[in-house]
Amino acid sequence: MHTKSARTDVASAFVAAAVAWPTALCALTDGMTTPLQRALQTSWCGGAPLAVEFLGHCSACWSGAAAFLLAALFVAVSPTPDRLHASA
Repeated sequence: MHTKSARTDVASAFVAAAVAWPTALCALTDGMTTPLQRALQTSWCGGAPLAVEFLGHCSACWSGAAAFLLAALFVAVSPTPDRLHASA
């Protein structure tokens, strides 16, 4: 029983990271730019000229969130080693 709760906790942490990733990445990116870079970026009708956004986030945001969700899936469906079955 202990193995399943630890696995669930780790998978839940990965899901929480996936939910927070797009916002955290955008906040970090905005915080690292200079005022001149922010002014130039927003002078092109709200974003960079070649930036493709979906629901307000770029592909780096969504690919990072997908990576965290994939990690959560791997943790959730990973087999339990035999040595842990004997101690449970």
